[in-house]
This record gives sequence, C-alpha cells and structure tokens, in this order.
Amino acid sequence: MSTTTTGEPPGPRPWRRSAPRPEGQGSRQRVPRGRRDGTRAVPRPSRPAVLDVRAEQRFLDEAERRGNDAARSGALDPLVLQSDDRIPYFAELASLRDRVIRGIGEDTHRAEEQARLDDAHALAEAARLRAEVELIDRELARTDEQIATTTRQLDLLAMRSTRWNRFRDSLRERMEKRALEGRGGQDPHRDPTGGTDDEDGPARGVRQAPDTGDQQWVNLGQPDLTPGTPAPRRTGSPDDSAAATGAGLARAWEGLHKRPAVPDWMRWGLLGLILAVELPIYWVAYQPFHGIGSANVDVQTGVLAVGTAAVMVVLPHLAGLTLRRRPETGSFRAVWFPALSLLGVWVFLTGVLGVVRAKYVMQTEEPTPASDGFRPADTDSAAAGSLIERLDLEPWTVTWLFVALLVLSGGIGFLLALCKEHPYLDAYRTAIERRGELARRRELSLVEAERERVTADTAEARREDRRAAAEDRVRAARELHEAAAHRYLSGVLMTAKEPAVTEAAMRLSQKWPLLPMTRSEVSA
Repeated sequence: MSTTTTGEPPGPRPWRRSAPRPEGQGSRQRVPRGRRDGTRAVPRPSRPAVLDVRAEQRFLDEAERRGNDAARSGALDPLVLQSDDRIPYFAELASLRDRVIRGIGEDTHRAEEQARLDDAHALAEAARLRAEVELIDRELARTDEQIATTTRQLDLLAMRSTRWNRFRDSLRERMEKRALEGRGGQDPHRDPTGGTDDEDGPARGVRQAPDTGDQQWVNLGQPDLTPGTPAPRRTGSPDDSAAATGAGLARAWEGLHKRPAVPDWMRWGLLGLILAVELPIYWVAYQPFHGIGSANVDVQTGVLAVGTAAVMVVLPHLAGLTLRRRPETGSFRAVWFPALSLLGVWVFLTGVLGVVRAKYVMQTEEPTPASDGFRPADTDSAAAGSLIERLDLEPWTVTWLFVALLVLSGGIGFLLALCKEHPYLDAYRTAIERRGELARRRELSLVEAERERVTADTAEARREDRRAAAEDRVRAARELHEAAAHRYLSGVLMTAKEPAVTEAAMRLSQKWPLLPMTRSEVSA
C-alpha cells in the first residue's frame, strides 16, 4: 500500500542516482522482462532476409542451436515428438513464416500500386510528349518558312548589289572609252575602214575583230579571246533574256558567315571601355565649375561627368543603330531625320566640350609667393604662364586636339552600331539558331516519348514478372523455414541422450512439411 507525501514540493521528483550494482558473470546479459499476465515475453526474432545467404545461414544455425538446447534441457520426450500436437518451436517458425509471407504480400501490393501509378504517368507523359513533338513540328515549319522568306530577301539584296556593281562598271567603261577617244585611241565598235555597228549588228562587209588597242582598255561587254583563256559558258536556251531581265547576274546570296562581324559582347565591351576612358577626363574638366574638397561637390561633379560621358558615347551609337535598322520591315522610313538631328546635337556638344577641355589646359598658373612676401632670385616672370606656352603649342591646336578625340570616341560608337548585322541577316541567323534549338528539343522529346511508350507497353509483362518474383520469394521463405525445422530436429538428434528421443526425432524428420500450412493454403 502506497502512501502520499504532503511535505514534498509540487513538480517532478529530483533524479536520484542509484547505487552501483555489483558486476557478476550474468550482469551484462539482458533478461527479458515479464508481462503483466505472468507469461514470459519471447524475444522478437529478426525477420530473415530470404535472399541473403549469410542471414539464412545464421537463421539455420540458430534453429540448430535451439534444438540442441531443447534436447539438452530435456524439454522434448518421445510423447511430444510422436504426438499430433505442435512442437513449440515449430509453432514459432510457422508464425514467423506467416509474418514473412504477409510482409512479402504487402511489399508486392505496394510495388503493384506504385507500378500502376508509374504506368499511368508514363501514358500521360507519352501523350504530352507526342503533343509537344507536334507543336515543335509546327514551329519548325514556321521557322523554315521564315528562313525561306529571309533567304529570298537576301537574294534580292545580292541581286541589287550586283546590278549596282554592273552599272558602276558600265560607267567606268564609258568614261575610259571617252578618255581613249579623246587621246586619239581607236573605238572598239568602229571598223578601221570606216564602217560602224548599228542596232541590227555589224555593217555589211565589216569584219568583227578582237580589241587589240590600248592595254589600259577594259571592255566588260566582250569576252577575252587571248590564247589560254577559257571561253565563256553559253546557255542552252537561245531565247534567254538574261541581259534584259538581269537573270545572268549573281542573284543568290553568298551565305551566312560563321560568326557576326562584331559580336554583341565585343560591341558592349568596347562601349564600356570608351566610357571608362572618358569618365576621368570629364571629372577633371568639371572640377573647376564645382570646386574640390567637399563630398557634395564631388557627387555633383561625378553625376555630371557620368551623364556627359554616357551621352557623348551612347548618342552616336543610338543614331547608328537607328540608321542600321532602317531597312527592317515596318521601320520608320524617315528615321534618318531624327538620327541626323541627334548627330547634330552631338557635334555641337563635341565642339563645346573640346573648347572646355582646351580652356582647362590653357589656364595660367600663377607662381606661389614666398611666406615673407619676396620671391626667390631664380624665379622669372616668364616662367609663370599656361602649359601650352611652356610646350610651345598654339591654342587652336589644343582645341582641335580635344575635339578630334571626342569625335574619335563618338565615331567608334557610331561605327560599332553600323557594324551590327543587316536586319535580314540578323533575322536569318536568329531563325537558324531557333531551328537548331527546336531540332534538339524535338529529338529529346522523341527519345523521351519512345521511352515512356515502351514503359507503358511493357506494363503487363512487368506485372507478370513482379507476380512471379513474389511467388519465388514466398516459396523461398517456406523452404527456409522448413529447413530451419529440420535443422532443429538435427540439433535434437545430435544432442539427445535417450534413444527413444532420437528415434522419435528421426521419424518426425521424415515428414514433409513439418510446419503447418498457412490460412491461404488451408482455404485453397
């Protein structure tokens, strides 16, 4: 009977350290505690790994050891071995076997459920990938159409360029012809006998001879008939109107270069480098306007210097970009007017800032007076003056120098903008890169779709394989526990001292199976 204490304070009791127990031979062995109903708790055997050879061997050795212990302790007699009642260890093995089989069934059900989810996901993923491939095919068709359209535009530009070159060459030919005629040269279209060519061809009796006049004469209309020169290739159709329609010109575009002339990273890097070079110069040029020595003054000078440097570099670059993108479809055709206006503003700022820089350099430096009011004897009044006087430079030279430097920095930005690819060429390169990316995506989607389709198609075969694997595991578990029962009897046979027990164990070991059937087997 327990009594309550009223003198203890509320709360948990303080921890009391118990006295150390004497260490004996069995002090380190854990003794299973008894249950409340008085029965002894059986240690929970570990679940044997059926596919692990070492675990199976340990499990069988444990069964043999249990048989040795039972025979040595005399717990088995011939009546127990020959009766129809179960041996306690066999009942334990049957319970353990049933639990292992139920665990295998649970694992099989979970694996089957996960496999069904995976198969459904594979079907959905295969459908999604097929739809994605169809979308990519449509995108590829549109991209190919854009590439074809851009190629036609580039071919048209090539034909126009060739026409201009031919027109220029014809003008040059006429000018050279007139120059030769003025110097008393011979007209290649005039016969030395006085005959002339008309629209229908050479005059009657006039022989068409090759041009053997001045070596400076270049005739683009006649082929070169000098020995060793191959004759020009003729077309097969006699009614070819190449001269009238321009079909004989180079109407095809020469093709895309591997890399653009000036990549974007190089263009922005050069612009940043120009800004970094111009910024300290503007900082020094603006210091006389604000002063030196105050944080507020330095902030004002820095903001003005950064703004001026950005405007003087970015302004011509924007004007060049505007002019470069003028041939683009849908662009403002009169964009040259605002571009030239921006360039005019930039030219004005260039002149003003060049003059400011020159004035800063040309300012006069007064000598520092001595502390007592007298200057040293070696100090001459001629030494005091501006820097350009000491360098023997003219003021206009310094002014034009700074103006030229500003024009150079802005002109580099303008040329970088003009070095950007033609809008048609840029569109062609972008379409080519997009087509390559779409082709890679299509290939990956096709591979993934085929993989998911194969996964979905082999679902039934994999289900049969899982069922067969589960049956093999169940069969292996039953055989393992039957082998453990026989090893138990083997331990009894090797350790039993009574011949009757040995004979009863030998007769019992001839039975198969030793363990009772499971509930599913009984119901079947």
